[in-house]
Amino acid sequence: MSFSGILLPQEEVTTETDPVNITAMAVINKYIYAIGGIDKFKNVIDRTTVMTGTAMGQPINIIIMQKYPDKLFQDLQAGEVKQLLYYKDGKGMIILGNEKTEIEKKELERLMMDATMQLLLSPDSFGVKSDFMGEECIDSVDCYAIRLVLPSRIRWFQYYSVETGLKFKETKEIHTKQGLFEQETYFSDYREVKGLKFPFTIKQHLGLQEIDLTVTSIDINTGLDDSVFEIP
Repeated sequence: MSFSGILLPQEEVTTETDPVNITAMAVINKYIYAIGGIDKFKNVIDRTTVMTGTAMGQPINIIIMQKYPDKLFQDLQAGEVKQLLYYKDGKGMIILGNEKTEIEKKELERLMMDATMQLLLSPDSFGVKSDFMGEECIDSVDCYAIRLVLPSRIRWFQYYSVETGLKFKETKEIHTKQGLFEQETYFSDYREVKGLKFPFTIKQHLGLQEIDLTVTSIDINTGLDDSVFEIP
């Protein structure tokens, strides 16, 4: 979290809540405006996020590093288990202990989209189709719902608060060897970091797995070296 122009001119603001005229990109633009604006969003070259929490009752620690345009590294520690995830130059890898697994097909595409820091600014330039799905009330929060369809037909559903414009929930289709699952993620407690708002409380559900995370730090534009993202 491919674009140009002034964000939210007056015409878009006045039509944005009109069910006849609202579009997926109007909802996304409102979100970008709500978190700090397009200029600040564009200026994020790298980001490091540190999170702690619990997964199925076990302590979990996650470090996520991203660099423009689409480099990603994730270090996940759950109890005694350590998992490393890499994405760079169209290739993805998971390392669990001494075992290396190359990420392929639909999961590789999903990882690439997750790694792309400016995806929302121009989804169509990445072959992603966006549609406005109407309004939906989720946990007493009135939301605008949009659907993103990736080139492989994987679907993501995003829900943005009508009142604040901030993302409240996201549902992603996850393809695994065990089949197709839906991953639900809830975002709250938005705080400002260098002029941009980020959620500091994240709750995720995938099948029977529940993960509760608290962001402990977010660092922006620290000059992450490309070597961080090199796949071993």
